[in-house]
Amino acid sequence: MLRKYRQILVFFLKALENLKDFRYNLTNLNLNYTKKHFRMIYVIFGLISFISLTIEFGFYYPKDWSNTIRLINNIVINFLLFYELISLILTHENFFTYILKHKIEMIILILVILQKLFEKKIVQILNLGEFGADDTALIFLSINQFFLIFSNFAKLSRNTRIYNFKKLNPSLVFFLSFLSISIIGTALLFLPKAHKIDLKFTDVFFTVISATCVTGLSTIDVFQSFTYFGLGIILFLIQVGGLGLITLTTFFSIFLTGRVSVNDTMVMKDLLSEEALGKVGSIIKSITIQTFFIEFFGAVLLYYFFPEEMNFSNKDKIFFSIFHSISAFCNAGFSLFSNNLMGIENKFFLSVIMILITFGGFSFPVVNEIYKKVFTSSKTNFKFSIFSKLVIISSLVLILTGAFSYFFLEKNFTLKNLSFEDKIFHSFFYSISLRTAGFNTLSVSEMGIPMVFSSFLFMWIGASPNSTGGGIKTSTFAVSILHILDIVHGRERLEIFNRQISMASVSRAQATIVLSLFVIFICIFGLTLTENFSFIDIAYESVSAFGTVGLSRGITGSLSDYGKYILCIVMFMGRVGILTILIALTPKSKSFKHAYPTEYVVVG
Repeated sequence: MLRKYRQILVFFLKALENLKDFRYNLTNLNLNYTKKHFRMIYVIFGLISFISLTIEFGFYYPKDWSNTIRLINNIVINFLLFYELISLILTHENFFTYILKHKIEMIILILVILQKLFEKKIVQILNLGEFGADDTALIFLSINQFFLIFSNFAKLSRNTRIYNFKKLNPSLVFFLSFLSISIIGTALLFLPKAHKIDLKFTDVFFTVISATCVTGLSTIDVFQSFTYFGLGIILFLIQVGGLGLITLTTFFSIFLTGRVSVNDTMVMKDLLSEEALGKVGSIIKSITIQTFFIEFFGAVLLYYFFPEEMNFSNKDKIFFSIFHSISAFCNAGFSLFSNNLMGIENKFFLSVIMILITFGGFSFPVVNEIYKKVFTSSKTNFKFSIFSKLVIISSLVLILTGAFSYFFLEKNFTLKNLSFEDKIFHSFFYSISLRTAGFNTLSVSEMGIPMVFSSFLFMWIGASPNSTGGGIKTSTFAVSILHILDIVHGRERLEIFNRQISMASVSRAQATIVLSLFVIFICIFGLTLTENFSFIDIAYESVSAFGTVGLSRGITGSLSDYGKYILCIVMFMGRVGILTILIALTPKSKSFKHAYPTEYVVVG
C-alpha cells in the first residue's frame, strides 16, 4: 500500500515538472502579451455574465430567448474556465503562491469543474428542478466577476488617491456605504422576478431600508410578496447591513489580495475604535469568519429543530433555516412565517434564535474577546477590556431587568393563560428580542400599557457598539449613568475597573443621548400629524424604528406614505447613528491656537 502511494506521489511530481516545462515554453512564445488581451476579454465576458444573470433571474422574457441565453451562458462559462486555467499555467510565481493570492478564483474553478463532472447528480441532490447546474455555475462566476470588479475599483481608488481627494472621514464613508447599498437594493428588489405581486415603490423602499438597517418593520407580508430571488436580495441586504458594508469590503480586500490599504485600515480603525493600527486586519478577519461560522452553525441547529407541524419541504426548511439564522444574528427581526414566531411551540428552535440574537447584539470585538478567553491557549492570562466588561455587564443587567419586568407586568395580559415555565421562557425571549431583534412569540398588540411603556427604555438603549443592532448602545447608557453617579458623589473623573474613562467618550455619550431623544421626539410629532392612531402605538412604532427593533403594535402596514418615509429616515438614523451622520455631513471647523477665558454657566 505504501509503495502504491509513493508511485502516485512520484507521478504527480513528474506531472508538475512537465507542466513547468510546458509553461516555460509558452512564456518564451510571448503568450504573456496575449494574456493581457485575454484579461480584457475576461472583463467583457464578466459583464456579459452579469447581464445574463440579471436577465435570467430578474426579468421575464419570451421562451424563444431561452436557447440564446443558454448558449451565451455556456460560452461565458467555458471561456472564463479556460481563462483561469491559462492564468494558472502561465503565472511566473510558484503555484502555491499564486493559489494563495487567488483563493476565490481557485475555489470557483474547482466548483465549476465539479459541477460539470457531476451536473446531473448536483441537480438531483439539491432538487433544483428547472434551476439547472449551468445557472449554478453562472452564479459562481458572476460572484467572481463582482470580486474582480471590486478589487480593480479598490486598486484604482488607491492609485488615484480618491480618499485624499474627497477628504472622506470615516463617518462619511460609513454613511455613504449604507446609503449606496440601500439604493442598489431598491433597484434589485424592483426587478420583475423579485416579487410575486405588484408592489408600490414606497413599500419596496421601506423593505430595503428596514433590511439594510436590520430593523424588521415591514408594511407587507415579506414571504407572500417576494419570490425566492427577492428574498435572497433581502437576505443579502440584512447580511451587509448587519456586518456593515465597510467591514465586508475590507475583509474581501484582505482575503483577495492578502493586504489592505493604509486608508482602509485607518477608516476601520476609527469605526472599530481600535487603538492599535496593526490589529485592524486581524480583527476584521475574526469578525467576518466568526459571523459566518455562527450563522452557519445556527442554520444547522434551526434546521435540526425545525417545527415539524409546519410540514415544509426539505428545500423550504433549508432556506427558512438559513434566512432566520442570518436574520436573528443580524438582529433584523425579519421572519418568513406569517405571524412572525407566534404559534411556534418548539422551544429548542426559539432558544437557538435567542442565542443568535444575543451574540449578534454583543459588539464584534467583545465576541472576539470571549472567543479568545474560552478557546485560546493563553486564556489564563487573558483579560477583558474595559469596553467588553461594560458591554457584558450592562447587557446581562438589561436582559434580566427586561425579563423580570415582562414576567410581572404581563401576568394578567399576554402571559395570563401560560404555565410558569412558559411564562419564564417567553419573558426572557421578549427581553432578548426587545432591544434590537424584533422577533415576537406573543402578540405585541395585546400587551398591557405598563409593559409597552417600559419597552421604550429597552428599545431606546438597543444593542452594543460595533454590533448588528441599533439604539444609543449599551456602553453609551452605562457611561452616562456612571457619569451621573460621579457628579452626585462629587467626583470629577469617571473611573471604573481601575481605569479612567476619557472625557471624549463621556461627551460623545451625552451628545448621543440628547440627539436620540430629539430624533424620537420629531418622529412622534411627525407621525401624529400624518397618522390617525393612538399616541401609545405611534410612540412604540417610533422608538422601535429608531432602535432598529422591528416590533410593532400592528400599525406599520396601515401607515400613510408620509409616515412610512418618516420611519425610513428614523431607521437609517438609528442604524448609522445620528451623531455619525452629523459628523459626516458637517465640515470640520478650523482649530485655533488661542483659548478664551473660562466662565461657568448655571445649568441643571
